[in-house]
Amino acid sequence: MKLLIDFILIGGIVINGLILLILLKSKKKELPKKLLIFFFGIIFLYMIHAYAEVHRIRFLYILTFIFNDTIEIFVGPLLYVYIKSLFEDQKTLFRKNWLHFVPLVLYISIISIPFIISILNKEFIFNYLKVINESSMEFFTIFVVYLIAYALFSLRLFYKYSKAMEANFSTISETDFGWVRQMLIGIIIVAFLDLLGSFYEIYVGEEAVDTSFITLILVVILIGYLGYYGIRQSKILVPDFLIQEPIQPLETTEKRKIVSSAEEEMFQELQTRLEKIFISNKPYLDEELTLNKLAQMISTTDKKLSGLLNQHMNITFYDLVNKYRVAAVKEKLASKDFENYTLLGIAYDCGFKSKTSFNRIFKKETGLSPSQYKKANLG
Repeated sequence: MKLLIDFILIGGIVINGLILLILLKSKKKELPKKLLIFFFGIIFLYMIHAYAEVHRIRFLYILTFIFNDTIEIFVGPLLYVYIKSLFEDQKTLFRKNWLHFVPLVLYISIISIPFIISILNKEFIFNYLKVINESSMEFFTIFVVYLIAYALFSLRLFYKYSKAMEANFSTISETDFGWVRQMLIGIIIVAFLDLLGSFYEIYVGEEAVDTSFITLILVVILIGYLGYYGIRQSKILVPDFLIQEPIQPLETTEKRKIVSSAEEEMFQELQTRLEKIFISNKPYLDEELTLNKLAQMISTTDKKLSGLLNQHMNITFYDLVNKYRVAAVKEKLASKDFENYTLLGIAYDCGFKSKTSFNRIFKKETGLSPSQYKKANLG
């Protein structure tokens, strides 16, 4: 059993170390990437602590004790701030969110550091530490619930912001968002299973099964999966495109603004210019087209263009651009000049960025998959 634990631990440490190396060697270290370095650094030291505990390496155990003791309290707020850093202004991020880390600082000051001193002295220096030690599983359960709550809140925030991206970016693919979503969901699953394990130990008894060993296996699997999934994406371990500009989240109950006659006239003129640009310049062929780029092409601001789309035309920027792209695909499918092109080749030629997004958007617009449409309309 010890050999198996060693194998899993060393494997996890190596994988985690490689991910850290990739992040540290990257030339661009925006705030989201720095936060990821913190995240994987904490996991790395957590695994080192487990290795020190298995092999009874006292100095290493004490050196990494805080990272093991506070991992649930640290990772939760870190995930939340990481999601915010992808979409919000990074200059004011910590000023607005520092309160999330107050419980961590208090816990380290009042519990973790006194515990380390107690370990060194081989006796509790404060009586309350003895109470905490005797109720360690109950406290651990609270911390895991704390982590799950933060992870769920972060996931909800991620979906809210990613929905808002449709108002600013024309191409949002599984590649761009997949890794972040998988990380959050994976952490929630591992934490939930860890919570079940702690309940098992409280009510059945920890002598029956060592659930911490199972949690360790799950953490290693998650880290391995995140490393593999991240490295094989074009945006390695962080979707850099998300950091281009601050994005304001969409309000779920956004009210339609009453438009004056002057604004209506302005919108009509903007719509005419917009339609001419789409016909003459075909900006939708640019897979990196953004709301700001398109606004510049029709000599207006992104705010006015957003108002035109949402208030006057009742369509999102994302849907408008992809509507033209689908129309371009249908036109090329009917042309003899593109008979030797594959469906995916035509999709890329029309501004789509990935097979997944192409299939999803095309079916949304036509009710058929690209291959079904080609078969039904072109024989």
